[in-house]
Amino acid sequence: MKRILFILLCFSFQSFAQIGTPQKRRFSLPQGVTSKDYLPNTIIVRFNSEPQLNGVSVVQGNISLGKGRVMSARQAFPSTQKVSGAATFQQTALDKIYELKLAGQPDLIASINQLLTDPNVVYAEPSYIYRTSYTPNDPGLAQSPYLGQVQAPRSWDLLKQASGSVIIAIVDSGSETSHPDLAANIYLNTNDPVNGRDDDGDGYVDNYFGWDFAGSTTNNPVADNDPNVKNRNNQHGIHVSGLASAVSDNAQGTASIAGAAKLMIVKAGPDDNTTLISKGYEGIKYAADHGAQIINCSWSGPVGGSFGRDVINYALAKGCLIVAAAGNNNSETPEYPAAFDGVLAVADVNNADLKSGTSNYGRYLSISAPGTAIYSTLFDKSYGLLSGTSMATPIVSSAAALVKSFRPQLDMQQVGQLLRVSSDNMPGSGIYAEKLGNGRLNVYRAMTENPSAVRIAGLREGDGFGNYAAGETLRLFADLKNYLSPVNNLVVRLSTPNTSVRILNPELQIGSLATGGFYNATDAFRIEVLPGIRDNEEVEFKLSFSANGGQYQDYQYFKRSFALDYLNYQVNQIGTSITSNGRIGFRENTSNIGNGFRYKDQNLLFEASLMIGTAGGKLANNVRSTDLVADEDFVKRAAAKLDANDAQRFEAVSAFDDRDAANRPGVLVENRHIVFKDEPRSKAVIVNYEVSNPGTAPIEALSLGLFTDWDFGDGAGEMTRYDKVTKTAFFEAKSGNRPQIGVKLLNKGLRALYTPLSPSLQNNALSDQSFTAAEKLQLLSSGVSSEGIGQNVSGNADVCFVSGYGPVTIPAGGKQIFSFAIVAGDNAEDIIRTAAAVAEAYPVPGDTEAGNELVLRQNYPNPVSTLTTIEFNLPQTGPANLSVYDSQGKRVAVIADATLDAGVHQFDFKPINLPAGIYVYRLNTVSGSRSAKMIVVP
Repeated sequence: MKRILFILLCFSFQSFAQIGTPQKRRFSLPQGVTSKDYLPNTIIVRFNSEPQLNGVSVVQGNISLGKGRVMSARQAFPSTQKVSGAATFQQTALDKIYELKLAGQPDLIASINQLLTDPNVVYAEPSYIYRTSYTPNDPGLAQSPYLGQVQAPRSWDLLKQASGSVIIAIVDSGSETSHPDLAANIYLNTNDPVNGRDDDGDGYVDNYFGWDFAGSTTNNPVADNDPNVKNRNNQHGIHVSGLASAVSDNAQGTASIAGAAKLMIVKAGPDDNTTLISKGYEGIKYAADHGAQIINCSWSGPVGGSFGRDVINYALAKGCLIVAAAGNNNSETPEYPAAFDGVLAVADVNNADLKSGTSNYGRYLSISAPGTAIYSTLFDKSYGLLSGTSMATPIVSSAAALVKSFRPQLDMQQVGQLLRVSSDNMPGSGIYAEKLGNGRLNVYRAMTENPSAVRIAGLREGDGFGNYAAGETLRLFADLKNYLSPVNNLVVRLSTPNTSVRILNPELQIGSLATGGFYNATDAFRIEVLPGIRDNEEVEFKLSFSANGGQYQDYQYFKRSFALDYLNYQVNQIGTSITSNGRIGFRENTSNIGNGFRYKDQNLLFEASLMIGTAGGKLANNVRSTDLVADEDFVKRAAAKLDANDAQRFEAVSAFDDRDAANRPGVLVENRHIVFKDEPRSKAVIVNYEVSNPGTAPIEALSLGLFTDWDFGDGAGEMTRYDKVTKTAFFEAKSGNRPQIGVKLLNKGLRALYTPLSPSLQNNALSDQSFTAAEKLQLLSSGVSSEGIGQNVSGNADVCFVSGYGPVTIPAGGKQIFSFAIVAGDNAEDIIRTAAAVAEAYPVPGDTEAGNELVLRQNYPNPVSTLTTIEFNLPQTGPANLSVYDSQGKRVAVIADATLDAGVHQFDFKPINLPAGIYVYRLNTVSGSRSAKMIVVP
């Protein structure tokens, strides 16, 4: 009786979520999760390669983490633990997971987010804990009417009991291996008897009766080889064990459906907490490695986490059937591990086939089973009644063992599907119709019938670029798999009660599918989006299956979002997203919604956000302000949409304003992405921000900056540098053969901005893990403040940078386009070639290029105290000298003295040791001379 389990019906039963290109994320606790839901001072970390933080090995311990100190690091699944079979992706991933213990009382969430700044970290999260949940009932009702309810006696006429070769892992609070109704069915690891040695070399010493991962105390788990419950308060796992496979036909106690299946006891809860499951995923991994075909999880919690997902995927890939409880909160909100794809989710019904008062429900569930007042084994060789989804779950696991023994040719996913489709309808479910799984378990039907089981294997969109706003039509292809008996004349029908969309062709004729057969869809459902739909509205669909003359009827739910306020696209070798708030690649600063910026199908982007400021201190931006929070000053005026897509180029456009900024500049912005499809420019995206001034007064000294944080995602050391000649900021690896990124400024007549930053290094705006409005405004006024960062850093720094333009004045009713080319390439030369081709072919509309004139611009900032930038344009190549003179005409500094190419040049000047006063800077060239005044202040 516990809470947990659920299977998402919008995906194939066998489709396993995979971790793609590793990518940093900002971590925050999910809503409703508190410190009671995870272990103190403990972080679970998965690394990309070696277990290192900023190039330093974590296994040495005592590593500074800023917000804490890593005192110990333990591999979650040591390589010394023997694993049968060839190495898989899942095994390789699990090898790189470590449990870090922090000293003192650190800020755990801040420490996690500091870990996430290291590109060698795939994910970092708390060590979540889960809880059993059961309700004692009248102990006088010592009987098991549920066996008749699920037709177990009839099934025993076909097969008296399950084979002892079928192993059910009980990952729970422990069990009682000497209980007279359990002892004969306990799985014994005869290859490792109790003698103080690891005889079988699996990394667990004397795991003859099983293993205890949680030990005696919650906060200091010490594993041992005794999986037995120590007191009556922790007897949950004993009760679950008896329901899964109590010894039957032994003239005592109770019976189970399986009767003789072996019970692998994996203790995952500490002795000092009656409901806690602190090492559930470690237990699942152990069970999968040691031969369990069925893994019973009668526990749940509000968060699954990346660690849990990795372990579930691993067990599924090894062919295990994972059965888990839906939870006992009388809620439609799923819990974990039930909510992971591929898990068989179990609800609890009473003896009248009505949902129990506590059972969770929802369309993600797979099946129901009796779970109210269930009689089974308890502590100290006793028996009693308990209730909950924790009881319903092992009843399903027990049935799976009997069916597997009766039909050994089926794999475990097929067994799970057979139990689901052969379950009995529950006509009295009322408001819970289709929210308690396919029906209530019927073991006899699973052993005597040969149904089909068609599931969605994948969903594909037929249109290349669509956010599917009102008036548009989605073409949706549904790929299918049949797990069980063949189907003929298969018809699939799509429906939804949602009135925001209309399905134009709700029925498709599929034909026949053999056992194990796949259907790769060639015909699509067409879904029209209707007026009035909300932004990013999620619509739930039901896909119904009918075949074999109507004898086979089934369904599956899935969800799809429409009227997106962002547009994902892939053109040539580049994939990214245009949003309706100025960000590139991701709609939110959590780096979750959107394509990122993909080159050759590898995402290189963590964040690309916008800031617009003025010299008067007005600022609008959506750049991070702390590790977890970003400013959100921009508000959609027009959702991102496709504007053009032909053989020459792709264009998409959106619009927003700054109305949510506390001290707003007062601008309207049109954001446009342009991608040329010819080969010289195929690796670049032009990003334009057309800033308009709708006011009646000029906007003075406006600067616009693009904050970009790029990542390789493989632990490589990062660096950034700026090339003043081409106005390009580069993001590169310090070593190795990795792709690179360039952000080129395409406006030729505007002053450039570039400042590199790093949360990993000292003496910059991100050093304290915060980014204030004052720091952002200062950065926007700094011109080209550095040539780069990260090149001379020992270890692997996480770098980012701001590049852009300003200051400019935008008159009332006027506008200014700020244009960037984001270029991907295999090396710097590749980026330079592409960027040059883009600049040559794309003149920025309205750009005020100096052209063939000799131009010397006013330095900025002016007055200056520490650093200023001077920009000029040369109409022809030749020698140029830029010098500074005092009020007496004496030269006091030489800024530049070299032969320079024709075009725009920028030079920084630091008036070190110059007293306050008025100075003149003079440019002498073969084309003439120009002068301007500069004011130096203390």
